[in-house]
Order: sequence, then C-alpha cells, then structure tokens
Amino acid sequence: MWQWHFGEGLAATPNDFGIRGDRPTNPALLDWLAVELVEHGWSLKHLNRLIMLSSTYQMASTADAATLERDSDNHLFTRFQPHRLEAEVVWDNIRAVAGTLDLTTVRPADRATARRTGATR
Repeated sequence: MWQWHFGEGLAATPNDFGIRGDRPTNPALLDWLAVELVEHGWSLKHLNRLIMLSSTYQMASTADAATLERDSDNHLFTRFQPHRLEAEVVWDNIRAVAGTLDLTTVRPADRATARRTGATR
C-alpha cells in the first residue's frame, strides 16, 4: 500500500521481505504500519487513511540543498515524489468536473453481467 501511495516501497524489493530481499529503508516504520494493520482488524481503509493524513504524504515535492544532499534518492521520504496518475483517476476527475460521473456504486457481479450482455449505464 505504501508503494501505491508513494511510488516506491519501504524496501526496494516489496514482494520479498525475506532473506533474499533488500532491507527496508525504515524498519521501524514498516513494523509500526504492520502493528496498526493488525490492531485495527486488517482494515486497509484505516491504513489508507493513516498514510494519507501523515505529514510524509502531505509534503511538498521540493527540497532545500541540505535535504537533497542528505537524501538525494528520497529513500528516507524527506519529500513527496511525484508520480503519474492512473488513467482511471484522470478520467474520473474529468467526468466529475463535467458533471457526468455516476456516483452510484456498482457491485462486481453487476459489472460482470453488464460485460456479458453488453449493457451500459
């Protein structure tokens, strides 16, 4: 989840935290996030909210010379690293501004039925 929000994981090998994987840049943060996840019933919504309300997530993407010298690759997350938005996010925002975004929730079964029948909303 951290990687999705920041464009880079807490470890260079986010799919392998084992012996062969790289060590996390901030093991204490990784442990704290894991404890938060477990203590809140494995709620991804809670973890999402926690990350998005953090000062790290809300940082500017610019940095002064001293910060750039200390953390040029941004491994310590001393600034926000801009990354591309997914096309769906851009499209949804365009439709929201135009007033054509359908805000009703569609269940996965309804989507499958719509694909099969060719029905659209």
